[in-house]
Amino acid sequence: MANTTHDALHAILRKLPSDFGPWGQRSRENDWGPDCSCGCRWFTRLQANFNRDWGVCSNQGSPRCGLLTFEHQGCREFEQSSEDQDELHSREGVSAASPGNDRVAEMVLLKNLEIYRGELTALLEECTSHWGFEDPIYRFYHQSFKVFGLQKRTHAIVTLLRALAPDRSLSLRFGAIIAAGTEREFRPEDNANWDAVTQPIVEAFFHARFFLDMAVRYSKLDRPPDPLPSGYAALLCLYGLR
Repeated sequence: MANTTHDALHAILRKLPSDFGPWGQRSRENDWGPDCSCGCRWFTRLQANFNRDWGVCSNQGSPRCGLLTFEHQGCREFEQSSEDQDELHSREGVSAASPGNDRVAEMVLLKNLEIYRGELTALLEECTSHWGFEDPIYRFYHQSFKVFGLQKRTHAIVTLLRALAPDRSLSLRFGAIIAAGTEREFRPEDNANWDAVTQPIVEAFFHARFFLDMAVRYSKLDRPPDPLPSGYAALLCLYGLR
């Protein structure tokens, strides 16, 4: 069994209507809730020679009880593990009731980073390419109206960042930076006040791209890191989790 692959386990996996899509009929958008990857106390992971994504549900109240389970299938019987509760209580002495340090929300964010990893990576590559990064920044220094095109990329990044935690508001500080550097249209008179008009556009793009980069960088985590890297801590700030 040591050579059992991720695909082979999926091939024998029993799928139930109560599972999240694409395994079942439960919608993450319309019926949100944490899944096993968020630290459910009933999710017993397989032995170390298996992928950490797999386990068996031991909750008699769950439709998945006794079944091989992929950690993102989910059910409505999620209960936070005592280990996660203890860690939440001990982290910097913060109360578990504090909405700014919601352990489940942080685990959901990690789950969504994994789910959206492909889209995040593709967008970061686009925003690091010649036409998506090198050329528009050159246009700022060359005083070309084409720098205004950066706003479209900034919007694309922010839209994807919101999708990672659709039930949470983004940082007000970040929102102010984005608002100041988007929804601008070039006017000939802007040439006389170039820096004041266009620097907010560049700044908004840089901040959005930073968070996109951090999202890709930490998308392979399956648990919150300890100690916290600065970039991961910044992501928590973005979503009001720190």
